[in-house]
Amino acid sequence: MKKFLSKLGLFLLPLFILGIVALFFYVKTDVYGDFTKKDNFAWNYNFQQLNDISTKKLLSTHRTYNSFVLGSSRSCSIYGCYLQTKLPYAKFFHYANWNETIGGILAKLRYLDACGYQLDNIMVYLDTDYTFNEEGKLSPMDHYLITKESKAIYYYNHLIAFFSNFDMDKFKILIGKGELTSSYVNRKLDPITNDFNHVCSAEEIRKYQYIQSDEEFKHRMDSLKKSGFLYERPKEQQYKSPQISEDEEVMIEQIAKLLEKHHSKYYVVLTPLYDQQKLSNKDFNILKKHFKNHLYDFSGKNKYTDDFYNYPDRIHFQNYISKQIIDSVVVR
Repeated sequence: MKKFLSKLGLFLLPLFILGIVALFFYVKTDVYGDFTKKDNFAWNYNFQQLNDISTKKLLSTHRTYNSFVLGSSRSCSIYGCYLQTKLPYAKFFHYANWNETIGGILAKLRYLDACGYQLDNIMVYLDTDYTFNEEGKLSPMDHYLITKESKAIYYYNHLIAFFSNFDMDKFKILIGKGELTSSYVNRKLDPITNDFNHVCSAEEIRKYQYIQSDEEFKHRMDSLKKSGFLYERPKEQQYKSPQISEDEEVMIEQIAKLLEKHHSKYYVVLTPLYDQQKLSNKDFNILKKHFKNHLYDFSGKNKYTDDFYNYPDRIHFQNYISKQIIDSVVVR
C-alpha cells in the first residue's frame, strides 16, 4: 500500500505543480478582470460576458448616471452619446448583454434601483428570438451582483469556463500573448457611456447615420445571399409561436412597475430582425398591456427588414437603423 501511495504521489505531484503554475498565471493575467480594479474595461475576448464587464465598470466609477440602455447585442448599435443629444440632462450608461433575456433586463434594473441610481431615461431593445428564451433565466456568467450568487461560485464559474476545452489559444492568453489568438476581439467600450465599439465624439455621432453600401460591401452581401446564408424570407408576414410564460409576464409587469416608480421616460423597442417574424398576437398584447404607449414595434416586414443589405452577419443590423429608431421614438 505504501509503495502504491508513493507511486501515486509521484504521479500526482507534477500535475499539482502544473495546476499551481496555471492558477498563478490565470490570476496574473486576470482575463475576466476579477482580481484587479481598472479605470476602464474593454471587450478583449469573445468569451467575456458584456454584462460582467459593464457591472465591474459601474463598480469602479464615481460617475453619476441617470439613464440606461438595456438589451441584447442588438442594442450595442444604440449610441448613448447620441441619446444624450436628444434627452436633456441625460447621462447614459450602456448596460447591454449577449443574448439578453427578459429576466436579465429585470435583474439589472433591480440592481440599479437598489444602488440608488435614478432611472430617468431607459431605452430597452427586445428581440423576438432571444428575449423570451429559457424562461427569463440569467446567464451563469453574469456578474454575481446580478445573479445573486456567491463570489466563490462566480470565481469558480470563470475558472472552469476558461480551463474547459483548454487549447493553444488559451495557453497564449495565459502567458500574455492573447492578442495573437482567434479569441481576441479588442472592442473598445467608451470610458464614460460604455458604448460599444467606439469612443464617443462629435465625429462618431456624425458617422452614426452612415449606411454601408459601397461596392465591396454589396459584393460580399450578394455572395452571402447566393450561398444561402442570407436565406429567402416568406412573402407573407410570419408570426412566432407564443413564447411569454406566466413567470415572464410577471417579470414584464415588474419592469413596468419599477419604471413607473421612477417616473421614467422609457422606450421599449421590438427590434427589426432578418427573419421578419413578429411576436404572436398573444405575446404582443401582453407587452402592450404592461408597457402601453411606451412599446414600439419595428419587427416583422418593413423597410428595414426587407433590405438584406442591412444585415451584415444576418443576426445584427446596421447601426444607422438604431439612429433612425431613436429619431422616430424619442421626442424632446
